[in-house]
Amino acid sequence: MEAIHVMAMASSLGAALSGLATATAVYVAYKVHQSQKLLAQRQLLIPLWDHMATLTKINHLDPVTPDIIKVVNTLELVALCCEGGMIDEGVIKRTFRDQFTDHYESVMKCQIVPGFDHGGDTLLKQNRAATQFYRSLEAERLSQDSIKKL
Repeated sequence: MEAIHVMAMASSLGAALSGLATATAVYVAYKVHQSQKLLAQRQLLIPLWDHMATLTKINHLDPVTPDIIKVVNTLELVALCCEGGMIDEGVIKRTFRDQFTDHYESVMKCQIVPGFDHGGDTLLKQNRAATQFYRSLEAERLSQDSIKKL
């Protein structure tokens, strides 16, 4: 075999190994990025937990406007964090599903919010992310035990 062929084979082998090393580095970097993203998403759970824990139960017969506003703003915050990918939606659903639903429905029952011309349902409709998240939770609840077609 001539020296030129040996050099060409060595060069080809080096290029292939270099390509393999690059592909491996890209894959490892992607996996590290995914892990870092998931960690960052889950670290936001604690502040959201603090927000949800301070919400008071709404009495739809005698609603307190600041409490309603706080509930609606917190529900919108949670929903926007999920919508924007800032937090792992699965963790939020697992953690806050029942509280989110209970708070949403308690505001929705308010016929009139003192200081406003409308009720809780209209106030919630103005917060589209919260409404959309609530609807997705309800859709999951409704289809929870449904029979799957083959």
